[in-house]
Amino acid sequence: MKFTAEHEALRRTTRQFVETELNPFIPTWEAEGRFPIHDVFKKMSDLGLLGICKPEENGGLGLDYSYNLVVAEELGRAACGGVPLAIGVQTDMATPALARFGSKELRDEFLTPAIAGEYVASIAVSEVHAGSDVAAIKTTAKKDGDDYIINGSKMWITNSLQADFFCLLANTSDDKPHVNKSMIIVPAKAAGISFSEPLNKLGMRSTTTAQVYFDNVRVPQRNLVGAEGMGFMMQ
Repeated sequence: MKFTAEHEALRRTTRQFVETELNPFIPTWEAEGRFPIHDVFKKMSDLGLLGICKPEENGGLGLDYSYNLVVAEELGRAACGGVPLAIGVQTDMATPALARFGSKELRDEFLTPAIAGEYVASIAVSEVHAGSDVAAIKTTAKKDGDDYIINGSKMWITNSLQADFFCLLANTSDDKPHVNKSMIIVPAKAAGISFSEPLNKLGMRSTTTAQVYFDNVRVPQRNLVGAEGMGFMMQ
């Protein structure tokens, strides 16, 4: 493909953002082990950088993924890996399934503020015994009336200590491991959620990473993304 003038304009915007809003502060953020993620994301949203491929009705730009690629390339100019990682979790891991398969109500409640830089998203999939082997997760979400009751824990969760919601993968049945998983949006302030101390990492130091525990966390079943049992495919 050939990049258009619109691609190059987006490239210049992102490059300037990295040079003025990220790189001057990264040494401090790396030393502190965190960065002001809500402030940074709000600035990115004001430039249209958090919803490039997302629906216009939720505040996104509705562009194709080639534009997202340009932004990702320029974020590679950041003087660390942690901040681009945190951004990528928001734009390319925790929100794509929500944008594509989530109900209108769910998108209005969580995707719109994520694109606006008001909510930080985190994806809760990996577990101590199930990193790359997603099919092996043990976290469960069992129905109780109109709710799910979630129990389990997630490990190595980027953005977790500053997140407003999790895109969580859990077992919702006892069926085979590739068809028993569902994706559920879980508010980070829900009762029963707790965290480990921040993980002391060798790299990616400016992101907050921790283990997340879910102890009888109750969320409405309407927070299900797409159809029950399709979580592995969407993930």
